[in-house]
Amino acid sequence: MPSISLNGMLNTAVVNNIEGLRARIEARGEEATTGFQSDLVQHLNGRIDQALLGERAIQDNADEQSRLGLRRIRLSLTDSALTSVRELSADLQIGMLAAIGTGEVESQNLFATEARTAMDDVLSRLSARNGERFLFSGDATATRPFGTADELLDDVRAIAAAATDEADFAAQLDTYFDDPAGGFQTSFYRGAQTASDPDSVLGNQSAFADVLRGLSVMALSHTAQSVPFTGADSPALTTALERLERGRTELVNIQANVGMRSANLDNELTLLEREQTLLNQAFTDLAGKDQFEAATQLRELEANLEASYLLTTRLSNLSILNFL
Repeated sequence: MPSISLNGMLNTAVVNNIEGLRARIEARGEEATTGFQSDLVQHLNGRIDQALLGERAIQDNADEQSRLGLRRIRLSLTDSALTSVRELSADLQIGMLAAIGTGEVESQNLFATEARTAMDDVLSRLSARNGERFLFSGDATATRPFGTADELLDDVRAIAAAATDEADFAAQLDTYFDDPAGGFQTSFYRGAQTASDPDSVLGNQSAFADVLRGLSVMALSHTAQSVPFTGADSPALTTALERLERGRTELVNIQANVGMRSANLDNELTLLEREQTLLNQAFTDLAGKDQFEAATQLRELEANLEASYLLTTRLSNLSILNFL
């Protein structure tokens, strides 16, 4: 029967102790870093289900905050775009009315030119996106909501060319911009007619049609355009200016709704943040580990490990004669 030396037995015991120390050092190091128990099952002793439920609640809370945060960003971008549209069209109606009142053709042409520039800018703002998602296209989030300013002006020019008189021109403009089956809704607006997202602002609303009607007729009233029924003394231009102002007023109402939704989201986020604080505290009380205590234990274990290594070295050099 082979003999087992005392040196070998001691060496094996020390090696096993070193392995245990390493495992405990790794666990204490994790606890000192994370502030949580490294072995929840052992620590909770049958209450692991409480920890899992708490952890799930914390994750659900974080997911909901992330979802509401994305909604908040989209609403902020929408509000910014609407503000830009109102600012870009501001003072044009008053300026054109003043120019018409004084009969100054140059001033009228100046505001017509500004209206044309504003059309490009307004349509650019209404093509705002959050990532790859167009904000004013409803469910057709991958589709740009409107055509170009030139396309809209060409449509109005065609209507003017086909009109028999001012009344006919006005009636055709009403159909184009106001009728759901008119060109604005069926051709120029290219987004969806519905929005599954309750925060979405559809571009097919009358506010946008009114603003763009006002700007397009104003732009075509420039004397260089020579478009029938759009001159400074035409009923069509007067109606266009009225529609422009009405559209801007409607945009204020739309923005108010966006602001209310934003405020509601802010309140929800505040409540979720408070809930998150309570959940984190409850989870920490259940599964937490004092990091200072863990660091102190870690230092003690490292000292023990160093002593064990030293003992192993001495044992390897210890002969039976020296031992005896």
